[in-house]
Amino acid sequence: MKCKICNGILKEVINLDKQALANKYPKNKLEIKKEKKFLLKVLFCINCRTAKLNKIISRKLMFENYFYLSSVNEGLVDHFKKLSHKLKNRKFVIDIGSNDGILLKPLKKLKVNSLGVDPSKNVGDIANKKGLKTLIGFFNLKLVKKILKKFNKPDTIVASSVMTHSNNPKEFMNNIKKLLENNGTFILEIEYLLNILRKTQYERFYFDRPYYYSIRSIDLLANAVGMSLIHVENIRVHGGSLRFIIKNVKNANKTKQCKKLLNLENKILNFKYFENFNLKISQESKKLVNNLIKFKNEKKKVIAYGAPARLSTITNFAKINNNLIEFIIDDNPLKQNRYSPGQNIFIRSKKSINFKKIDIVIVFAYEYFKYLKKNIKVKKIKFFKPIPFKKL
Repeated sequence: MKCKICNGILKEVINLDKQALANKYPKNKLEIKKEKKFLLKVLFCINCRTAKLNKIISRKLMFENYFYLSSVNEGLVDHFKKLSHKLKNRKFVIDIGSNDGILLKPLKKLKVNSLGVDPSKNVGDIANKKGLKTLIGFFNLKLVKKILKKFNKPDTIVASSVMTHSNNPKEFMNNIKKLLENNGTFILEIEYLLNILRKTQYERFYFDRPYYYSIRSIDLLANAVGMSLIHVENIRVHGGSLRFIIKNVKNANKTKQCKKLLNLENKILNFKYFENFNLKISQESKKLVNNLIKFKNEKKKVIAYGAPARLSTITNFAKINNNLIEFIIDDNPLKQNRYSPGQNIFIRSKKSINFKKIDIVIVFAYEYFKYLKKNIKVKKIKFFKPIPFKKL
């Protein structure tokens, strides 16, 4: 198979066995019975250092009815509030994949002209009901033309944790180029492939996201459409992401930090790195399961907090069901009273829980642990990160 970014050869580097669709939460036994699983493999192109899944599930199936709400996560709310202040002097901001308006809301408070775009009707409707102007539809050429008929070109486009969802990265970048004003700024935030490998975050691979990018791959994509990557910075969201600053102009100079990170990546992101990663996947999954069995033998009451998509990857790969984790708590009302994908652990609201009866909490949304812990004030409870397994 050839790489769609650079035409290089893709080689299989990870096999995560059969996986359910990570953001589809069955609500009853009938939906559980109809649930489908697919073999999930990760392929890698050494030329542009891009990873891609072996199978692309229909984007329509994945996103038209969606269960992810950004604004229930206090950490993400803080992240986008800070970003909005960086954009307070912009003329017109378009947020691609705006979800329930998590960036649109603080922009509106700052009186920044803004527009959201999101493919999920149920989630986009939530934003529109809040008065946060959102167009519902996939970000494609048809939608770009629709926007340009009604609005001026934006001087800023934001796409946070969105581009990895696209099954055609060149088309995505071309549409950004067409929509953005000359010399405008594209702010791209994505989960960083090298960080995923460094931190043994195999849970970041699931069918919602066909592509996983390096700095080199984003640089090549920007150049291919006549844009320029000028700066890269680390951000904390989603376990360790990157924020790319891309200008709608050719051949702009890169910052020293951008060059430094690009050079480091070129030295270490290779097939050998994936070999080490695979060993860690196996070791850490066994460690998690062995500890859950130990807790069960000790008669500990074990639950999970957070049912993000990555919970599905871990529980399906490690074969963890409600024999080892009694139930999951999630703050997203769209997920509550449903079941986790694949292993079908029941998801509840924290309002229904007596935390005095809980001994162990496995925290799947671990990067937001400080926000979580302030909601659970029972001292005897012990909290653990699942992969790599450690006490929080």
